[in-house]
Amino acid sequence: MTFEEMQLIIQQMLAVQRELQESQLRLEEAQLRNQEALLRNQEEIGLLIQKTQQDKETQEQMRQDINIVLETAKIQNRNIERLIGYSITNESEHLDIEERFRRLERRMQTLENNQP
Repeated sequence: MTFEEMQLIIQQMLAVQRELQESQLRLEEAQLRNQEALLRNQEEIGLLIQKTQQDKETQEQMRQDINIVLETAKIQNRNIERLIGYSITNESEHLDIEERFRRLERRMQTLENNQP
C-alpha cells in the first residue's frame, strides 16, 4: 500500500468519524428539543388538571345552588297552593281573624307589662 492510498483511507476514516460526530450532535440537539417539548407538555398537562379540578368544583357549587333554588321553588309552590286553597275555601278571612287576635294578644301583653 502506498502512502497516498493510506492517506486516502485515513481521510475517508476521518470523514466517516466527522459525519458520525455531526450526526451525534444533531441527535443530542433533537433530544434536548424533545426534552424541552416534554417539559412544556407536562406543564400544560398540570395546568389542564388544575383547570379540570376548578371546573369540577365550580360544577359542584352550581349543583348545590341549583338544589337550593329547586328547594326554594318547592316551598314557594306549596305556599302558593296553600294560598289558593285558602282563597277557595274562604279561609283567608280566618287568617285575617287570626292576625287580629294575635295583635290583640300583643296589646294585652304590652298593657299588662306597663301596669305597676
